[in-house]
Amino acid sequence: MIMSAIAFSCPAKIYKWVDKEGNTHFSDKPPKDKGLKATQQKLDNMNIVDMPRPLKTQALSSSMCRQAVDNFSKNFATHKKKIEQELAQSKINDMQFAEKLTELETLKKRITVKNCHKADPKLNTLLHCMAKNPNTQVCR
Repeated sequence: MIMSAIAFSCPAKIYKWVDKEGNTHFSDKPPKDKGLKATQQKLDNMNIVDMPRPLKTQALSSSMCRQAVDNFSKNFATHKKKIEQELAQSKINDMQFAEKLTELETLKKRITVKNCHKADPKLNTLLHCMAKNPNTQVCR
């Protein structure tokens, strides 16, 4: 008996949209927010790679949110000093120094009680870590 295998191609659908903060997203599912316009992408010249989905975490309680913000605020100067030490020890160059400082300042603006309850999954995961760890340098 000869067995043959037939490969069926199941065309993937990739959607692209821009969220309210101006961030561009690509996904195999359209956005949950029906107010965002998603366009289906042509896959002729696109390589599809399986990517893990971001961790989904529960929203922080008000007290955990306050703890995360407080812990980050208390550690902000230490974070900045560490970046300065990396530059002084030639572990990073001037461009990397500027990028890290910019990233730290951006985090400072994003890690607020107001933003805590509407954080994207990546920031939400970081906030959970910061709420549980007085030394926020362990959180990445």
